[in-house]
Amino acid sequence: MTDARGMKEITARFTPLVRAAAKRYQGRGADFEDLVQEGYLALILLTGKCRDMKWLPLFLKNRLPAAVRDAAARIRRSCHCINGPPIEEIAETHGGEDENYSESELREMLAQALSPAELDITQALMEGFTQKEIARSLGISQQAVAARLKRIRRKLKKVIETVHG
Repeated sequence: MTDARGMKEITARFTPLVRAAAKRYQGRGADFEDLVQEGYLALILLTGKCRDMKWLPLFLKNRLPAAVRDAAARIRRSCHCINGPPIEEIAETHGGEDENYSESELREMLAQALSPAELDITQALMEGFTQKEIARSLGISQQAVAARLKRIRRKLKKVIETVHG
């Protein structure tokens, strides 16, 4: 978990990303300053969800703009919805516990089957990074990442076969 000083540094470091995302989605019922605040909130929440801080810049680059976009849509809807949030928003907030449980089981299985380096690549893929982004971050070629993924898939196939077979 990031302490207050670390969070302050992260906030300062990623302010341009927050402001750029807010600028992109401002208007049509969503003010720039409101979106900046939503962006900072998303930054704090997403930082807590990033499991490996070395992936934080790519993690935020891929997820923060979408969070600001969703906030802009929510702000626009709230201007039209006087009786409270739509049912869809309420429904989205429930039921996350089951997803976390199966994710923890998956992570445990991966930790037993893969090396730490393979886990890093798998973690990056699970967080939505492309092979090209992973390669750039690790300082290797995209083809090297593809080759490592092939080995990872073979290992996981064996694990799955022993569990189900």
